[in-house]
Amino acid sequence: MIRPVTLNDLWHIRRKPRSAVMLYNEAMLVSPHRIFWFALHCALEGSSPVRSTFFASESDSHAMVQAIARGRRPEMDIVLLATYGNEGGTPTDPDLWFRLLESLSAKAGHSSVQRLYAALSQRHDELREMFRQLGFACYAHQTVTRLEGPDWDQGTSVATMRPQSRRDVWAIHKLYGITTPRPVQQAEPRASRDWMLPITPSWHPTRRRAWVLGQDDDLTAYLGMTSGPNAHILSILMRPEAREETPSVLRFGLGQISDSLPVYLLLRDYQGDLLLPAGDLGFQPIGEQALLWKQTTVSVRRSILVPSLEPVPEPRAPIPTISLLDEDARFYDRPKRYNEQ
Repeated sequence: MIRPVTLNDLWHIRRKPRSAVMLYNEAMLVSPHRIFWFALHCALEGSSPVRSTFFASESDSHAMVQAIARGRRPEMDIVLLATYGNEGGTPTDPDLWFRLLESLSAKAGHSSVQRLYAALSQRHDELREMFRQLGFACYAHQTVTRLEGPDWDQGTSVATMRPQSRRDVWAIHKLYGITTPRPVQQAEPRASRDWMLPITPSWHPTRRRAWVLGQDDDLTAYLGMTSGPNAHILSILMRPEAREETPSVLRFGLGQISDSLPVYLLLRDYQGDLLLPAGDLGFQPIGEQALLWKQTTVSVRRSILVPSLEPVPEPRAPIPTISLLDEDARFYDRPKRYNEQ
């Protein structure tokens, strides 16, 4: 039986899962993901576009999948697959997870969620095949690097970047279009307003900042930072002809950090030319991820001219008929009787 999680299911979730797969995205790296409290919120809120937990029970085995929304966009990230119960039971973990993800996809489509994402580690080949059978496709590969040592380059140049403002969103969006392949843009569709920094209250544990380099309408680099209680994450966009400025841009970002939390840098496969200069600063690869996505809605194309071009039945008015009333018939017969006289 597969259903959204309820308060009764928390009895099984309170224990440590028999097996679990964490699909680390940006939010999972900067903030801890507490499985039980996440499920409790889902059980209390019911159907919510912000977070979702589906629970399955079969024989002595129980399984769960959790997903969280990407900001205010109609998108969700799958962040956890877990199984509880007797080890080596029937059905297997992938069988339960397959059914859970199938139900989650259907529910997401009915809730106007247009896309589902999953950042799957490269070592999970069996799970990757499961996602493929569910309709997920790989649109990019990502290298997760972490600052492990000192600045081996020993450079002193720091880019003169300025904080991002509202007028920079279109220039950032244009830089994103230049540096990002078309398949990735189709899988992660963005508008210029999506680059605006959210207004975060002071009590919120996660904070986003960003800086830009270059003219207002023609940027050279963009550096974003997401900070949380666990870590800081850097993301970078660089023009290909300005890649030699990558170390100075990253040094600027590191200079904005005043604590000792871990620092991560996420680089896609099409940003491979930035991996070497990042390594010179002490960023070392710690994992590879396959970025998967699934479209939950189908677009229907319909021209606005269709109503005027479609053939329609030609209106036809009924042929008028003459009704001969008794009085009309008498007037019609009068000339005939007069002639007869």
